[in-house]
Amino acid sequence: MSLIWMLRNLPALAAGVCLAGLVLTGVRLAHEKKRLIVELSQLQGQLSMAQGELERAQETARVHRAHLSRAAQEQRHWSLIINDVQRQEGQDAPLSPLLSFTAERLYPTSP
Repeated sequence: MSLIWMLRNLPALAAGVCLAGLVLTGVRLAHEKKRLIVELSQLQGQLSMAQGELERAQETARVHRAHLSRAAQEQRHWSLIINDVQRQEGQDAPLSPLLSFTAERLYPTSP
């Protein structure tokens, strides 16, 4: 008798099984959606932190480049001074007698 009952109600049983499958699939999809929403919010937080770090690194690089530029400019300035001094070496002539006398009076060698 149960076989006959099953055959009579086969369309209803099949519809019930399909409906149960759809409900289970819907519940799993809803759970997956919630999990993905949580994961998305975590990733968005990580992304904003990484963007902040990137901005700080870019600012640090900009400051560093400016410092290197100033250091190179200062090095060129001192290089010009050193070259000028080296070109002037050996060109110092003895002082004239008047300047020599004045220098000795201003800067005595012995007290």
